[in-house]
Amino acid sequence: MTSTDPPPLDDAERARLRARLEASRAALLAALEGVTERDFTTNLGDGVTVVRLLAGLVAEEQADVARLRGEMVTVATPERPLPPQVVHGLAGARYQTLRALDAAGLAPEAARALVAGIETREQAAAERIRARPPATPPPVIPVIQPPPA
Repeated sequence: MTSTDPPPLDDAERARLRARLEASRAALLAALEGVTERDFTTNLGDGVTVVRLLAGLVAEEQADVARLRGEMVTVATPERPLPPQVVHGLAGARYQTLRALDAAGLAPEAARALVAGIETREQAAAERIRARPPATPPPVIPVIQPPPA
């Protein structure tokens, strides 16, 4: 570290950034309360479903962490994401984010930018999920009555 390098992220700021991430994720999960399997396939506009929106959050958070680490960035979302895998992916991406925040020598500006980007995306996603149109009702399957005896 040279005299012109900023000091690394201190423990107090790291704790504040972790708290912001926790609050952001809690708000996103609160927006998902009561979402049914059918709701996950609800079109939010532009062909984006709830499950695709969440898969995009996973890919973007992973890409942000990769960029922070100076790694090559590839953003890929599954062709047909499934809710359980996407929720697991959100947890995995957050684990990687928290590990990146714990890295020695992390510049405070980079850490703040990482957290701000995640917060912004999660807040926008939570708002879209809360404002989603009602899911289409399941199809009515006619019941064939037996002939009278």
